[in-house]
Amino acid sequence: MIWDLVTVLVKVKKVSLISRCRLKCSPVRCCDRRREGISVRTKKNYYELLGVSVDSSSHKIKEAYRNLLKKHHPDIAGHKGHEYTLLLNEAYNVLMAEDLRTKYDASIGHMTVQFGTNNYVNVKGSSSWKGPLRPQALFVDENACIGCRECVHHASNTFILDKSTGCARVRTQYGDDEQKIEVSIESCPVNCIYWVDREELALLEFLTQPQPKQGYGVYGQGWEKPANVFMAAKTLSKQLRQQDEHNHNNVRTAVEEETPAQAEARANASLKIKMESFSKIWDSLNGIFG
Repeated sequence: MIWDLVTVLVKVKKVSLISRCRLKCSPVRCCDRRREGISVRTKKNYYELLGVSVDSSSHKIKEAYRNLLKKHHPDIAGHKGHEYTLLLNEAYNVLMAEDLRTKYDASIGHMTVQFGTNNYVNVKGSSSWKGPLRPQALFVDENACIGCRECVHHASNTFILDKSTGCARVRTQYGDDEQKIEVSIESCPVNCIYWVDREELALLEFLTQPQPKQGYGVYGQGWEKPANVFMAAKTLSKQLRQQDEHNHNNVRTAVEEETPAQAEARANASLKIKMESFSKIWDSLNGIFG
């Protein structure tokens, strides 16, 4: 009789945890981190490899590439320079192609957007990473957070309480071990901690931060952020993809015949067009979620 009761309690607890996980993961695409595993292969950061910043121009990237190529070319560095030269070529080819660079930037949690006419903003996820990049990342929905500090208590190297907002946020991805992170997620009384795809993280963290909006009267410009950050990120991502497809379909390219100068000019022109139209997308987003 006692063992039957224990079995029932275990099953009820298991169902409760599964239901809770489904509830937390419903707004965004989530997957089991245990399936993805900790054994994700470390990727070399192309910007670090070339010694340039993420917002460097194509000219700066080309200059850095040529300088490193002269130094590490197999004819100069011998056999040891062969593998390094292959990495340099890989990084250069990706960062000099506007569409490939956009996808790569998203994969490392970085993007560049524009507000207004000349106000460019480099959007980088507010959280840092400990160890190699992984497919999944932690995100706290500050709109739902009540500032209870439970996550900070259980995983203080991963979460932090932002005094300016009174809400928790992720300071360092995977700052604590797996057990502490799982306990911190389960301890959240309002289920505001989510596993999200790494490519979504920068945009979600960016939209969580108050954004400038046009204001009137004595106080001038104000600040705002969407009430539903997941829906806002989904809408904005869709519009950006449509914009990329539109630009791609209207730009004739012949990469095999392009000179480095032509490739650089095309990349800069495409980036300028993309940035000029982003303000229109943001205005549209404000109209929906403002």
